[in-house]
Amino acid sequence: MADTASSRRIDKPVDKPVERSAGKPAELDEELLARVRAGGDASDAERNPNRDVLVEMARRGLMRVLVPEELGGLGRHPAEFIEFTHRVSYEHPSTGWVAMTCNEEAEIFASHLEPETVSGFYALHPDVVIAGSGVPRGIASPVDGGWSVNGRWTFVSGCTGADWWVVANVVDGTMPKQVCHVLVPADQACVEDTWHTVGLRGTGSHDVVLADMFVPADRAAVVENYSLPKPNEHPFYRLPSGLRFPFPKTGVASGIARRAIDEFAALADTKTPLFARSELVTRPDAHAAMARSEALLGAGRAFVADQLDGLWETASAGGDVTPQQHARARLACSWSVQNCIAAVETLVTAAGSTANFTASPLGALLNDVRAVAGHFMVGSYQMDTAGRVLLGQDSGDRDF
Repeated sequence: MADTASSRRIDKPVDKPVERSAGKPAELDEELLARVRAGGDASDAERNPNRDVLVEMARRGLMRVLVPEELGGLGRHPAEFIEFTHRVSYEHPSTGWVAMTCNEEAEIFASHLEPETVSGFYALHPDVVIAGSGVPRGIASPVDGGWSVNGRWTFVSGCTGADWWVVANVVDGTMPKQVCHVLVPADQACVEDTWHTVGLRGTGSHDVVLADMFVPADRAAVVENYSLPKPNEHPFYRLPSGLRFPFPKTGVASGIARRAIDEFAALADTKTPLFARSELVTRPDAHAAMARSEALLGAGRAFVADQLDGLWETASAGGDVTPQQHARARLACSWSVQNCIAAVETLVTAAGSTANFTASPLGALLNDVRAVAGHFMVGSYQMDTAGRVLLGQDSGDRDF
């Protein structure tokens, strides 16, 4: 047998990485990825992210991947960010998810607050970890010198491992609604332990509750609801939130699916199914499962890459994204995540009873990849909405 368990590596993804920006160091190295995997079980058991790993990522600039360079970030192309989330999620899905969401919150902070505030903040706090929520679940009331904030934000991934939180609020009394994004120091006394799940357990996506929290005016920004970020030369900030936030989730899902494929390949070389005369690797059903999973994963990633390239070309040229472009991009992201779920389900079925044991990672990987689709930005129903738009109908959903 030419391809054996000893010759096949399962300690890193085999997908070809996106070429990095010229002159940029490879901040995500094998040493850091090994630390991500090593801390995964403890993170899942504690239902919170590994703070030390997050801090090390921040020290390397990996918590501000999408923040423009002129504001203190790395200013990377979204395709490179997707690859980053893919690689981290391959090692530990929950850490990949938190790294993804913390970067998104940093992007919200950088895109709405004044540039001087952002660049000054990163100059003082280069190793900062920012978690939060862009869903306006709080109320911000103007007071002398700033704002008084009250609210509860759910699904605040990474809140227990962050230094600061950025949360969105409705400005009290405004109609149409205005949104106030505020940056506040993370206070663990304000975290409510609500994250009791089977998938993405280690993300610590608990509730954050703030009561009469004073926020200085320079750490807040008021914008129109559904508005674009402040004018910026960076093409990423010319995209609406409905296109900035779905793409990174595909990297988490694809990293999980790639890990499941590699774990199944290693299992197939060593497992002899009950009443069988040879290893799983010789069975046609295993061959079909492997082929189908590879095709599902590859097709989803290719669709996402194709749509992202088109959007980036439009944004770089200063053009407007058409409704059809928007719909295809959202379709690609949700369809890619669904493909990843189908790939892992296929492998779990082909693995037989082995996948049901905690000694096998396959069952946990299935729970994790299903949890990705729980996010409304990549929910399966988004594909139906995309179809409506592609048929010339209104989406009927302002969040689409």
